[in-house]
Amino acid sequence: MHKHTVSVSAGAFALALLLPAAGRADLPPGPPPVTATTAAPATATASASASANIKISDQEALNDDILSVIDLPLAAADARAAGVPEADLKEALTVTQEVGLGAGEASDLVAEEADATAKRGKASAGFGKWVRVQVASGLRGQKLAAKIKDRKEDTKELTAEEADKLKAKLDALAQQYAQRREKLLEKRQELLAKGQKKVLAAKERHEKRQEKLAASSAALTEKSGQVELRLREIEAKLATASGEEKTRLEAEKKRLEALGQRLDKAEEKLEKKEDKLDDKLDKVTDKVEKREDKLDKREEKLEQRQDKKEAKIEAKAEKAEAKKDKAAAPQ
Repeated sequence: MHKHTVSVSAGAFALALLLPAAGRADLPPGPPPVTATTAAPATATASASASANIKISDQEALNDDILSVIDLPLAAADARAAGVPEADLKEALTVTQEVGLGAGEASDLVAEEADATAKRGKASAGFGKWVRVQVASGLRGQKLAAKIKDRKEDTKELTAEEADKLKAKLDALAQQYAQRREKLLEKRQELLAKGQKKVLAAKERHEKRQEKLAASSAALTEKSGQVELRLREIEAKLATASGEEKTRLEAEKKRLEALGQRLDKAEEKLEKKEDKLDDKLDKVTDKVEKREDKLDKREEKLEQRQDKKEAKIEAKAEKAEAKKDKAAAPQ
C-alpha cells in the first residue's frame, strides 16, 4: 500500500471532520480483516474470482486525485458556510470513508453539496442519510456528485430495518472497493514502471478555489486601503474641526478603526489559510517524490531477483542437459 496516500487522505478526512486522524491505509481505511472460519477456502476462492473480474482502465489507474484530497477540508468549510448542518456533513464524510471511497471522491461530493446549497439558499435536510442510501446503491465518484443537483426533497429518517439493510450493503461494498483499490494500485505501478505519468484530476475545481482565495485576499487588501485612506482624511479634518462636526468625525474615526481591525484579522486569517495550503501541497509533493523513488528501487530489486531466478533456471536446465548427454554417450 502507498503510505503517502494514506496519511494525506486520512489527514484530509480528519481535517474535514475536525477529528484526529485514525489509522493508515492507502486510501481511507476499509473494513477490518475477516476472521477465518471453516468456510474460508470457499470465501477466498470467491474473492479471488471477483478480483480477477475487476477491470481497471489506464486512465483510471493514472488519475491522481491529490488536488481533491488537499481541497477536502476547504470543501467541508464551504459546505458549513453555505448552511449544510454539521451532523449531515459528518455522516456523509464518515460513510464515504468507512466504505473505502477516496478523500478525492468525498471532496467532489461535498463541494457539489456546498454549491447546490448556496444556489438554493438553504440546506435540504438529511444530506448525510441521502449519501448513505446512494453509496449503498453502488453510486460513487462523479456519478454520485452529479446526482446531488437533482436532489430537491429532504431525506426522511430511516427505520431500524432499513438502516440494517444499508449496513449490510455497505459492508459488502467495502470489501469490493478494497479489492478494486488493490487492482488499481497494481495497474498504476505497472503503468508507471513503463514510463507513463500520473494525470492530475479535478485541476479545474482546484484552480477555481485558488482564484477565489486570491480574489478574497485582493478584495480585503483593497478594502483595508480604502479604510486607511479615509482615516487619514478624517484625521486631517479633525485638526480644524469643532462642535458637531468634530463629534461626527470622531465617531466615524472610531467606526473605521474598528472596521480596520476586523479587516486586518480577516486578512491574517486568509493568509494563514493560504500558507497552510501551500505547506500541505509541499509536504504532499515531497511524500509522493520519496514514494516514487522507493517504488523505483523496489522495481529494480524485483528485476534483479527475476534475473537471478531466470539464471538459476537456465543453469539448472544446462546441468540437466549435460547430465543427459553424458548418460547418452557410448561407454
